[in-house]
Amino acid sequence: MTAVAVRTARITWTVPTKNSDGSALTNLVGFRIRYGNAPASYGQSVMINNASANQWVLPLAPGTWHFVVTSVNAAGGESTNSTEVSKTIN
Repeated sequence: MTAVAVRTARITWTVPTKNSDGSALTNLVGFRIRYGNAPASYGQSVMINNASANQWVLPLAPGTWHFVVTSVNAAGGESTNSTEVSKTIN
């Protein structure tokens, strides 16, 4: 058996208050973080069912990880991806 070290990455974002058309955002229910080991390739995700959340800690194995966040509304619709960020876990 091989032991795998698990580390964490703290993902933070600014909670939106407006829709892309400038109208008030009234139906926000949470956020989805997508992540994976290659740029623009997000094989894993976590849904945060909290419209006021602005951070999340993910346990990750060593490697370079790439992340995007989307806003999710009450109808299940999602915003476009945020700008991708990456972090190397040693």
